[in-house]
Amino acid sequence: MQALVKLKSGKGNIELLNVDIPNPSENEVLVKVHAVGICGTDLKIQRGEAWCNPPVILGHEVSGTIYSVGDNVIGLKAGDRVVTETAQIICGHCYYCRTGTYLMCPDRLSIGYGTNGGMAEFIRIRSDIIHKIPDSVSLDCAALCEPTAVAVHAVFDSTRVTSTDIAVIFGCGAIGNLVAQTAKSLGATVVICGIGSDERRLAIAAETGADYTINLEKENLKEVIDSLTGGMGADLIYECSGSKDAIHTGMNLLKRKGSFIQVGLTEATLEIDYGLFTAHEIRIIGSFGHNWGSWETAIKLINNGKIKTKPLITNRYSIKNWEDGFTSASNGNEMKILIYPNELVK
Repeated sequence: MQALVKLKSGKGNIELLNVDIPNPSENEVLVKVHAVGICGTDLKIQRGEAWCNPPVILGHEVSGTIYSVGDNVIGLKAGDRVVTETAQIICGHCYYCRTGTYLMCPDRLSIGYGTNGGMAEFIRIRSDIIHKIPDSVSLDCAALCEPTAVAVHAVFDSTRVTSTDIAVIFGCGAIGNLVAQTAKSLGATVVICGIGSDERRLAIAAETGADYTINLEKENLKEVIDSLTGGMGADLIYECSGSKDAIHTGMNLLKRKGSFIQVGLTEATLEIDYGLFTAHEIRIIGSFGHNWGSWETAIKLINNGKIKTKPLITNRYSIKNWEDGFTSASNGNEMKILIYPNELVK
């Protein structure tokens, strides 16, 4: 089968190779991949800026159809349309595994960089992290279940969201957009921010339900938030860009006793306005990845139309044209690009 493989660490070192189709163990399923999204992590691995476990097949935003199942697999069968979580290898017995937060497991290896991922014709996955999707959800839209589950975890599990909240989202890429849609699904008024090069993404945010889309290079965000809150400040800040400037701005836009949720990956060390913790009694909460429940909620929200993933798919490439897809994703003008390891479906 064709597979996109990171052969060794460092910049580049990615090739499209012919490799053996994997054999699932007794507790795994073999999935024929329909589509896989290009994530920022994939781009960082390409640039040599993120850890991976080479040689390894890239791709962790996967949708497809079960091709075969192992002998001990229950509740799944060939032909089921599915998506997959990412934690392929966990210890299974630590505190985090036993409490359902297995992405915190010290031994975790995730598909697409720790173990072989979905940028291949087939992928084998342990059955415990497989989720079936309803027939009413297309496999294209389902390929965005992973970033949707990230957004759901950030919004549902971090702090209470109410219909009177003003939620500001920094970063209008796929995660920022999906966080905005998720907060909107709970009734919050949503303000999403970008910069000059994000005009296309901001337009998609408006299409998918954001109440206010702000180009930070043209508009005064503080004036907007003051007008919406009577000068109190935002109830919730979701920082999805990882930008140091956005973190500083967001912390100072937050109302007293507000909540700041860090979703985007940042530099290892940052200076922040630490005095605001006590002076304003703010809460800063880190959100990483997803859990089993956030996947089930994500699938329901996509199925009932409260989260729209189709408008986020801005380009599609066959796996043989993966370099064009990665280049396009790196340019920052796209929202989500799908790679098709088997047949490109327009």
